[in-house]
Amino acid sequence: MQRYVYPVDLTEVEKELNLIVEKLKVSKAEAIREAIRHFAEELKGIEVVELREIPKEQAKKEILEYIKGKDRVWADEIAEALRIDLSLVNDILMELWSEGYVEPED
Repeated sequence: MQRYVYPVDLTEVEKELNLIVEKLKVSKAEAIREAIRHFAEELKGIEVVELREIPKEQAKKEILEYIKGKDRVWADEIAEALRIDLSLVNDILMELWSEGYVEPED
């Protein structure tokens, strides 16, 4: 087995590390390995959505195209599908509502 040594400054988290070592009754190295495993497990199901920077008019056209033919759609669904900031989607939906293109949920 190949061994690796990672020089890491743990000064900032020394108190927390010592607490983990004390509570779990493990070595510092094992506490760090376990923390990494735990964090990696939490991240497995997370998907990072990279938002696109697009002009408002283009976003409006894309939103209109996306909602075409749908009976119901949520703002966060639109934002995720089109990778557009949720606040921009909400602003555009308010415009579309005032223009009569969409209706708010009751």
